[in-house]
Amino acid sequence: MLKIITIIRDVIEKNKIEAYLNQAKRKIDNVDFELVGGFNDNRKAVNYLYQNDDIDIIIVENREDEIFSGLDLLMLADKEFTGSSIMLLTESDKKLDLDYENTNNLTAIFNKNDSYSAFANLLSLTMFKQKKKKEDLKAREEKLNDYRTIIDHTHDAIFLIRVDCDDNFYYKRINATHERLTALTDKEIRGKRVNQIFSEEVAVELEAKYSKCLRKKEKINYTEKITFPAGQKAWQTTLYPVVRNGRVEEIVGASYDITELEKQEQKLNHIKRYDKLTGLYNKEYFNQLFGELNQNNEDKLALILINVENFHLINKFFSYQQGDEVLKQIASILAQISNKDIITAHLYADHFAVMLKNKSDFQIDQKLNFVRKKLAKININGIYIDISAVSMIKLDKKTTAQNFFNDGVSKINFSKYKQSKESKFYSSILNYVEENNYINLRQGNRLLKISKKTAEYFNLNSEERSKLLLLAKHHDLGKLALAKNIVKKGAKLTEVEWYEYQKYVLNSAVFAAYYRDLVDICDLIYSQAEHFDGNGWPQALKGDQIPYLSRLFAVINFYSKLKSNIYFPFLQNKYYFGALEEKEIIDELEYYKSKVFDPEIVDKFINFLNNKNK
Repeated sequence: MLKIITIIRDVIEKNKIEAYLNQAKRKIDNVDFELVGGFNDNRKAVNYLYQNDDIDIIIVENREDEIFSGLDLLMLADKEFTGSSIMLLTESDKKLDLDYENTNNLTAIFNKNDSYSAFANLLSLTMFKQKKKKEDLKAREEKLNDYRTIIDHTHDAIFLIRVDCDDNFYYKRINATHERLTALTDKEIRGKRVNQIFSEEVAVELEAKYSKCLRKKEKINYTEKITFPAGQKAWQTTLYPVVRNGRVEEIVGASYDITELEKQEQKLNHIKRYDKLTGLYNKEYFNQLFGELNQNNEDKLALILINVENFHLINKFFSYQQGDEVLKQIASILAQISNKDIITAHLYADHFAVMLKNKSDFQIDQKLNFVRKKLAKININGIYIDISAVSMIKLDKKTTAQNFFNDGVSKINFSKYKQSKESKFYSSILNYVEENNYINLRQGNRLLKISKKTAEYFNLNSEERSKLLLLAKHHDLGKLALAKNIVKKGAKLTEVEWYEYQKYVLNSAVFAAYYRDLVDICDLIYSQAEHFDGNGWPQALKGDQIPYLSRLFAVINFYSKLKSNIYFPFLQNKYYFGALEEKEIIDELEYYKSKVFDPEIVDKFINFLNNKNK
């Protein structure tokens, strides 16, 4: 049903029009309408229209003697009451001053002298147009609702900006995604300018982007970071100008939230550049920087290389976690000297590098001495670590970065192997063994004493005697790397525990291999658990394949262990725990002769024992 109101001051005309409407209601088919209101004052009618936006047809009288005439109301309705159609009632002899191009709501003009027939024809036409307009508006509203649904459910944050005639920007609407991501509401932003929502600095940047879209009249893309009530967001934004009659009247903005993507990208870039454990540059990025700086022949480059000499042993003896802590301590020291001209990196497990740009020889030595002094203090429970640091200065501009770096590696490797007496780690380990009651795990003094006497009885030369005593002193240091529940179990070891226990031989040999004066006993340590019949470990050597001093020491060590109260896993299914009498030990030696021990050595050793006890 169509709703009609009349705005006619002339009472006669008002009654006549109402009579015409009643007559038309009876005679016009297919269209139903109702007169819902009649006014003789334009202003009261306007107030009514503002409160009732569902009026379809307005029949208004134009009187020029009124301050607010019918033509004025017509122009107002064109902007404010766009859903209504206007029928204008005029004096028959008056010419109207109308801008027909801008009177979209005007559907009919009729005179006060027109007959009912003329009025009925115009009313029918108006009602037909109004009915069509309502159908179009309904279809448009449904379409807009579909658009709103799509917009409100898209992953993009959509915002609409109105541009006034002075090119000022006002926010008209934001979608639900925008509200969710920013914690701004559509109600908060509606009708506000940019600087009413954002800080002055941000507002200037945003208006510059909007002005660019306005000026170019085409789509523009950019990334931005804006702080909203919900926090800072990184947007990938696209602006679309809405051009009507050659002028940009609105701008549609679509922002895609790339905050998490940017965080992931930053994280990925960090992973590409930095070592996860130490936080220093990694090898790949350091090499890239080193190569780039090396190409600039104007820069003076120097390199400090750092090596943790016993890192493998640290991991073995104390755990990988302790080894990581040592690396972190080194990184912390290097971070103290790091700046734009001093680049620090963790190259791999036990190697670090410092690249110095345009530093004098004095400054390089100063940094090297600072690093060495700090590194010398690193320890694990009183066990100090051997960490070497050397410097290299690039003198030849033609030297490639790779060759320069390799020279530094060669220099630090040259200083890597040293005498045991020069090693803080070595002396710290032996002190640690003595100070932490390892008498329950090894019988150092007793073993050395019996080894000296045995060496004399067996007429070993000075070199052999020295090696035998070094073997006695270092043969089981690898037990430091074993779990205490294995070396102190006091019962038969399981298959898994026995497998772990056997590793002490290799660990002890590796420890000795780090020192030049102990290298000659590495093979002796490694062969100490071999059996004469070939059923020993780790290589299953047999008979004379086993070094003589290893065969001799196996007998000495067996005797010393059985003479003490030390827990001694001898075989997987055999262990000793508690001192035996001399005769009992000799019986055990006889039992394992030719199986585990060299028979000739056992016979001679038993003679030694018998002579010793006389």
